Amino acid sequence: MTKRRSSNDGQQNYTKLDNDYVRNTDKAINRKIQARKRKMRRIAFFAIVPVVIIAFLLNIISNQNETLAAKELKKDEANQHLSELKEERDSLNLKIKQLEDDEYIAKLLRKDYFLSEKGEVIFIIPDEKDKKGDIPEKKGKKDSKSEKEGKKDD
Repeated sequence: MTKRRSSNDGQQNYTKLDNDYVRNTDKAINRKIQARKRKMRRIAFFAIVPVVIIAFLLNIISNQNETLAAKELKKDEANQHLSELKEERDSLNLKIKQLEDDEYIAKLLRKDYFLSEKGEVIFIIPDEKDKKGDIPEKKGKKDSKSEKEGKKDD
């Protein structure tokens, strides 16, 4: 083995021998380097790919949770609306039953239209609003109608 020194760059240059031993050792070193590179690639692949897959799956799960929360909110609103509609249906069914009763209809007519039975006198009691001095025109008209009807019944 001969040594050559270059005076310009300060590095040492060697000339390699060309025999089987040197070639085999170079091949062994290259195989070790290649094997180390492959090993690092495998490690990188098996480390990065699962991380990417896990991140993708977590993203899908978070999107599904948001969608589920939105749908549950809509479901709660729909259930609340359903309960309101059921209450309204029940009250309407009650009104229907009441309107089938003749006594209730008579009572309703006496109340709303100031009708009276024979020998009955109608007294109008002012509401809370009327006590403040705000008497709407409709009340005055109803009062005059009730007075006229009261005179008719007498």
